[in-house]
Amino acid sequence: MGKESKKTQFKDAADLLRQFSLHGKRENRLSILLGLLQIAMTILFAFVVADILDNALFQPEKTLPTAQVWLILTLSLLTKAVATYMQNNIANQASIKIRSQLRQFALNHCFTLNIRLFPRFKTAELSNLLSTEINSLRLYFADYSAQKYLAVLMPIAVIIAAATVNWLVPIILALTAPLVPLFMILVGKKAGQASHDNLQQLNRLGNLMSDRLKNLQALQLAGTTEQEADKLFQKSESFRETTMKVLRLAFLSNTILEFFSAISVALVAVYLGLFFLDKYQLGSWSDDLSLSQGVFLLMLAPEFYLPLRRLGTLYHAKADATSVAEHLLTLNKLASQVSSNELNLEQQPLPKIDSLQLDTVQAGAKERPLHTPISITLEMKDRVLLNGPSGSGKTTLLDTLAGLYPLHQGKIKLNEVEHNIYQHPDWQQQIGYMTQTPELLFASIRENLCLGRDFSDETLFQALKDAQIEELISSLPGGLDYIISDQGGYLSGGQAQRIALARVFLHKPRLLLLDEPTANLDEATAQAFMLQLAVYVEQGGILIMTSHRPTDQHFFNKVITMQALGESHE
Repeated sequence: MGKESKKTQFKDAADLLRQFSLHGKRENRLSILLGLLQIAMTILFAFVVADILDNALFQPEKTLPTAQVWLILTLSLLTKAVATYMQNNIANQASIKIRSQLRQFALNHCFTLNIRLFPRFKTAELSNLLSTEINSLRLYFADYSAQKYLAVLMPIAVIIAAATVNWLVPIILALTAPLVPLFMILVGKKAGQASHDNLQQLNRLGNLMSDRLKNLQALQLAGTTEQEADKLFQKSESFRETTMKVLRLAFLSNTILEFFSAISVALVAVYLGLFFLDKYQLGSWSDDLSLSQGVFLLMLAPEFYLPLRRLGTLYHAKADATSVAEHLLTLNKLASQVSSNELNLEQQPLPKIDSLQLDTVQAGAKERPLHTPISITLEMKDRVLLNGPSGSGKTTLLDTLAGLYPLHQGKIKLNEVEHNIYQHPDWQQQIGYMTQTPELLFASIRENLCLGRDFSDETLFQALKDAQIEELISSLPGGLDYIISDQGGYLSGGQAQRIALARVFLHKPRLLLLDEPTANLDEATAQAFMLQLAVYVEQGGILIMTSHRPTDQHFFNKVITMQALGESHE
């Protein structure tokens, strides 16, 4: 499925749903066969019951059903019940299998795209897609996929059965049948648009909630929590209104289907009533129509419309599925726009970093680089200052050197050999990168430091000591097992940054990229931190760092001066 997620192209949302439905093709076929078995048992039951009523009420010599007749009735009912039970189970299995494939499809794209998911997709939006939205497809794959075929095959079976005793009733059924899908489609289009709007409101509400919770401390300091709470309430009300609109349309659809089904059944009943009153002799293959045949036809009429009504009640599931499929198409389109070179699909192993050479390197988007070309050779133990005015592309260059973005132009050589480092796991295992806003996990401090590897408490506290935060961690409840959020919890920005620095020291990368690491530190702590950086470099490593502190300038032995394109050289 991984390869499919990268190569498969879909014409539209319906094509995506159709192709993924193939994963449950066997189950759907079996479900259709079980549906046909049910209608066969229904026809048999109607025939036997009609014959019983005819013998008991209409024939001159009234007879009661024999044991054989009762056995046939019982077997038909039991067979139909078992078939229904098996159909539901098989349909649910198909739905689970297909939704699992869809979720894997979406996850593969997420892993492939990496940070290119953003800002097109937000965290809350992806969470909704992988959980709520894909789960909402249960009815579509479990019931609708098979029912759209049964809505054709089952009425045909009823028409064939009815045609054995009368030719006019099948015509009445066939002529009135299009009314049900016609109005189902008309209402369904409105329901589809309402479902799409409802999904958008859910994503907007999730994004807003995620953003406000992430910045709750800033809102509290600004004293705007009440205003933001009002905005959240307004968004939740918008979501409630769109949800109720979807429900209203669903109820309207059911009402219309019931109305036209009732009218159609009434037409058959009126025809049979007038026939038995000798108002006409039209429709029967013979000159007469027995009570048995009339009851048989009357019992079949509701069964003719039942599959269509079921399909109508499931039409909102199709509308929901189309909305979700369009969301998945956006993800697929985003992945297809990334070339195979950018994805580094055939990645070659990278050597251990001993030297790093930047040859006329420019960072930035495909359309426009941000700065003038940079050429420099870095050896182990080099301390490099990345210098330049705001907007010259320093952070973007660090992102590019971290392998998060492809190069706009130029070459990066490791040990004098050119390599593509974009999203390369071998590269990212050798580097450490700390941005101005450090990324932390919603987990314990220990888990934030270890990142899946095993370290002793002594080693962890040494790394915390190097980052000047050992005393604070020791004072927290639980120490290393204290839980923090992805934004640092109740820790200050500088404290969260120092935990991220401790993580860098702990993993001892060959190349260390730091973006203003001392910006939130006081002078004494910043000096102590720079001393620890000196120890790191002397142990064998390359440091590239941005800093605006004048006292930090003497620390570096090399400087890369950044200059934005369009600026004049002085």
